Amino acid sequence: MKVELHIIQNFAPSCLNRDDTNTPKDCEFGGHRRARISSQCIKRSIRRDDVFGETVGKVGIRTKLLVRQLIDRLTDAGKDAKEVESVVPAFVTNFISKLDKDKTAVLLYLGDDEIERMKDIILGHWSQLIASTDKAGKEIDEVCKEATKEFKGGSKAADIALFGRMMAEHPDLAVEASCQVAHAISTNKVVMDMDFYTAVDDLQLQEESGAGMMGVIGFNSSCFYRYSMVDMEMLKENLGGDEELAVRTLEAFLRASVAAIPTGKQNSMAAQNPPDAIFAVVRDNGAPVSLANAFAVPVRPTKDKSLTQVSIEAMDEYWGKLTKVYGENGIEARPICLVGEAELDPLKDQRVNSFEELLKRVEDAVSFKVAK
Repeated sequence: MKVELHIIQNFAPSCLNRDDTNTPKDCEFGGHRRARISSQCIKRSIRRDDVFGETVGKVGIRTKLLVRQLIDRLTDAGKDAKEVESVVPAFVTNFISKLDKDKTAVLLYLGDDEIERMKDIILGHWSQLIASTDKAGKEIDEVCKEATKEFKGGSKAADIALFGRMMAEHPDLAVEASCQVAHAISTNKVVMDMDFYTAVDDLQLQEESGAGMMGVIGFNSSCFYRYSMVDMEMLKENLGGDEELAVRTLEAFLRASVAAIPTGKQNSMAAQNPPDAIFAVVRDNGAPVSLANAFAVPVRPTKDKSLTQVSIEAMDEYWGKLTKVYGENGIEARPICLVGEAELDPLKDQRVNSFEELLKRVEDAVSFKVAK
């Protein structure tokens, strides 16, 4: 079973996601220049949003400071500090990553439960690890082999189960993502603007002229189409078969997808604009479908309709064309929630009054429901 999320979101002038030249990311689509927000930026916004952690409780940690984490936990467990500082670097190097001084060579993506399990493994094989570090023996290799078998079960961290992780030095610990997130693209043709700004030195003498500093920042205002998809069976598998956690993770993902907004240049632009349309599709079978081609020809506002309205209606119209050709077999639910008014046709009977109602429709349609 797959759950798709289609969002129309119109942002005020902003620079939410910048490239290496400090200007908003963009791309070409349908032969026209579009504003873009990268999928990496969107995923980070989702996993870092408060509602995600509050809903699911268990989230991952991106860090190079694994050694320090383990040293602190083992010291708190009563182990001698000098022995700990000898054992932990040797264990981490053999088990998961080479070290650059006291940091791992790569940024690791781990669940807190996995770090705790590493601590327990070290405690459970303490004498072997001490002997190995003292005598440069093979005991540490044996311990790490056992640890690898145990860690193949994955993590209970919801964001790792959703977005996956790559472990170049330890592919056995890789997790295939159960969620796909597209780059958000503007439904309209984008025009980039530049803001020239200056700052005046407060202590500058009145008779002096000129600015203390000056600079330029790029920005735009665009209506975005956002698409993502969650494979529920793979999500459940990544979470060790925990159905209840999988349902809560889906809820967390949906809530955070709606609530999360990238943080780029928000202190100077404050583009805090929630979505105007949220459309969810639950498929029991069949391939997931992006509706991005609804905007292959950029939409434009009319005398009577806003850019947001015409974007919503274009998405609705394209959905009707697709289902006319391919049918709706396997679709268990397709609720749509709008902030304002728009003329819907194929989806007019699927409109719900609130996001909470949409969420309930989605959860009720998911195949492995858990009694609340």
